[in-house]
Amino acid sequence: MHLENTEQRLMQDMPVPKAILKLAIPTVLSTIVSLLYNLTDTYFIGLLDDPIQLGAISLAFPVFLVIQAIGNIFGNGAPSYISRCLGAKNYEEVRKTSSVSFYISILTTLLMTVVCFLFMTPILNALGTSSVTIEPTRKYLNVIVGSSVILTMQVILPALLRSEGKIKEAVIGMIIGTALNIILDPIFILGFHLGVAGAAWASVIGNFFAVIYYIIIYTKGHTTLSIKTKYFKPSKQILREVLKIGFPASVAQILMSFSNILLNNLAAAYGDHVISAYGVAGKLISMVYMITIGYVSGYMPFAGYNFGAKNRTRVISAWKFTLLTSTGICIVLLIPFLWLARPFIQAFSSNPEIIDVGIRFLHAQAWALPFMGVQLTMMSTFQAAGQAVKAMIVNLGRQCLFYIPMLYIFNHFWQLTGLMHAQMATDLIITLIAVLLCIPILQELRVHPQEQLTQNI
Repeated sequence: MHLENTEQRLMQDMPVPKAILKLAIPTVLSTIVSLLYNLTDTYFIGLLDDPIQLGAISLAFPVFLVIQAIGNIFGNGAPSYISRCLGAKNYEEVRKTSSVSFYISILTTLLMTVVCFLFMTPILNALGTSSVTIEPTRKYLNVIVGSSVILTMQVILPALLRSEGKIKEAVIGMIIGTALNIILDPIFILGFHLGVAGAAWASVIGNFFAVIYYIIIYTKGHTTLSIKTKYFKPSKQILREVLKIGFPASVAQILMSFSNILLNNLAAAYGDHVISAYGVAGKLISMVYMITIGYVSGYMPFAGYNFGAKNRTRVISAWKFTLLTSTGICIVLLIPFLWLARPFIQAFSSNPEIIDVGIRFLHAQAWALPFMGVQLTMMSTFQAAGQAVKAMIVNLGRQCLFYIPMLYIFNHFWQLTGLMHAQMATDLIITLIAVLLCIPILQELRVHPQEQLTQNI
């Protein structure tokens, strides 16, 4: 059967391990680039040797998550539906879905921007800022919130490209943004003496040029996707399919923001240095989490396409391969955090209190990493299959339903040590739940031996 482009031949004909790696490796590279982008801000702020400004970035992080969450409503929801539409060869629906997702996410972000500026002071108080951290946090957020439309587009545009298998284009945009951020960070933070505001400006400018690159890709027409206004035709079908996956994922990220706020407020009782230490350790741990997400995200469009094409053999083969390899990656990446915690934390701060607490946070949270491959493979399977409720249970469980109670229970009984171990306990529980929820899908996907002979593996 002739397919419209090489991306779809990859989905339908290429051997499963090769196809997953071809989709996943560029995404992992783009994720690593994105992580360098985030760590660069923290590194150059750390060179100021000012725990207050280092803490300001951590305090502002929940607002950054909310901005990303808006993009992820469509950045997570649309790719699942688009992949299934590509599998069913419904290209008109692909173009409409991408255009609708793009413009509605912009309108939603503009509304959020207005709300944030109207209530900036109450938001800063809720974030857990103290009398000394409130102003640097405000300076950082003024830039980030004011440029939130750019940040949202930087989330959704590459996500849509990945849904079509255009991983290379998505990676190039990430590299553009990160390279500019790395170049501009020392100029704005150290050269212009702007501190955290300089970090924010470097991020925004880098994202702006990445978005320009993505828009060129879309407007030149080298993709089945579209952001042309003529395809902006919202329908119940599009909104239902996008929102049933994207909205729960976005709610989970917003709740993760809320959980971060609660953690910051609980940690503040032990001193501002604890917030700074958690911010550094949390970003380091997020490296493994985000790399695993990047790897598994190569599996999601592949699974979604083959769900749409009703090719059960390729879905189950991809699931097995992704589960084993992603878990192996997590176990390997656990080792550096156990043995090299001190030099990692010292790279961002010379403050003895921050280093001590940061090492403890890093050791405690690192033990949750082996569960990530299993958990994220299950969640991507739910998204690819369009099973929004199951995806929501895993997302909400990790960020809210279990994590928030764990924070308070562990803090009550074991104080700061309890706060450090709450995430590990949560990940163990939610991974077990994800496995149980995935069993019915796997039973449904089980292929009869004679069917395997007629399908491409």
